[in-house]
Amino acid sequence: MPSLEAVCGRLFGHPGWMPKVLWGGALSFIPVLNIFSLGYLLEYAVRLRQTRQWELPEWREMEVPSLLQGGVRMLLIMAGFGGIPLLVGWLASELVSFLSLGLLGVVSYFPLAACGFVSPFLVLASMHAYLQDGLFSDSWDIKSVLVSARETWPNLILPVIAFWGLLLLALPLYGLSFFVGFWVLVAYSSALRLTEPKAPA
Repeated sequence: MPSLEAVCGRLFGHPGWMPKVLWGGALSFIPVLNIFSLGYLLEYAVRLRQTRQWELPEWREMEVPSLLQGGVRMLLIMAGFGGIPLLVGWLASELVSFLSLGLLGVVSYFPLAACGFVSPFLVLASMHAYLQDGLFSDSWDIKSVLVSARETWPNLILPVIAFWGLLLLALPLYGLSFFVGFWVLVAYSSALRLTEPKAPA
């Protein structure tokens, strides 16, 4: 199993990664245009799966229609497997706070924190389900997504904690921190799947 340190070494060891990340981070700050940064990360995941090249592609190589299409798909995956759990967690937390008359304080928001922690596992599992055969409908096979997330969560705990930690620590630079954090998550989760033994024919 690849270590997070080794994967980060591959990612940040390539020269020229910083301008690409800055472009992606800048786009992530801008509503609507942030779709292109999501499409870029999805295209990166596709190329990593196909060629096992860890370096980020050049932005000038990207085609706008492809980025837009990929970005919309990635946005839908994040809304479905990230946004809905967060919404459920927030509603549950509000209910706990209401029923406890606010006496629990921040403890009442544990459901929101728990759903927020779980959501990256679901998003990544859905994304990889799509990448498996290139069928977007596969990313909405809820049963297989849940099974995949359950199988991979032990190996993704540390990267997910690091992802949320980076977002919280660099909150004023949320666009950049999200892009870097999700890039690492995509790369590490891809590395785990690339090292999985193939099922016998």
